[in-house]
Order: sequence, then structure tokens, then C-alpha cells
Amino acid sequence: MQLPEYSGKPPEENLIPLINIVFLLLIFFMVAGALSAQHVFEVEAPDSRHEAGVDDEGWLVLLGRDGRLALDDEEMDADTLKGRLRAQMEARQEVLAKGEPLVRIKADQAASTDALMDLMELLRAAGVEEVRLLTVLAGDR
Repeated sequence: MQLPEYSGKPPEENLIPLINIVFLLLIFFMVAGALSAQHVFEVEAPDSRHEAGVDDEGWLVLLGRDGRLALDDEEMDADTLKGRLRAQMEARQEVLAKGEPLVRIKADQAASTDALMDLMELLRAAGVEEVRLLTVLAGDR
């Protein structure tokens, strides 16, 4: 009986299935991470008893518990926010002609009412006509 000669090399292992699984896991975690986007600072929105649909149109302004402001996840002071909103509204004037420019405010439930009113006055001075205050349905936390 003749046996094949031993070449001294271990048999090759096929790593392609392992590489495929690693890439699938990588894609999964990239997508899952993108769905749970974080804001510049922590904002805990107030509770609401009524549920209403929210569209993502317009700009998102964050108001922190200590009065910090952010526009589209970029922290800034009040004057910068006002200037940035004016500039963005002028740049998108054709789109905004169909309807009023919309700003969504996500204010922390611990933020003072004075800070919220100051923000509303700042938005009005910037030319914003329509504002929506974002809340969380009670029990969804």
C-alpha cells in the first residue's frame, strides 16, 4: 500500500467564512451606532400625555438645563445661534417660501422657563415664525 508523501506543511484553513462574519458584524454595529445618535450635551425632554407625529424637517435647537444652546448638535452661544439661523434661512429662501421655517426645540425638563422664553425671543428676532417644542410621551423613558 502506497501512502502519499507528507509535505511538512499543515493543511490550509479556509478563512473566508470567518472574514465574512466579521464584516457582517462590523456593518451591523455601524448601522446600529448611527441609529442612536447622541446630542452635544444631555437633554431630558419633558413628558407629554398626548402623542403626535414629529417630522424631522427644519432645524433642531437644544436647550440644556444650564442654559447651554446647540443648533444641529453644534454648541454655540445665543448671538452665534441667531446669526447662523438667519444665514441658513436666507440660503434656503426658495425652499422656505412654500411654508414657514420650522425650528424644533428640545429643551431639558430642568431648564428654566426664563431660558426657554429667551430662546423663543431669540428665534423670533432671527425671523423664525414656527416653533415646535419636542416632548416625550409619558411612560416611554
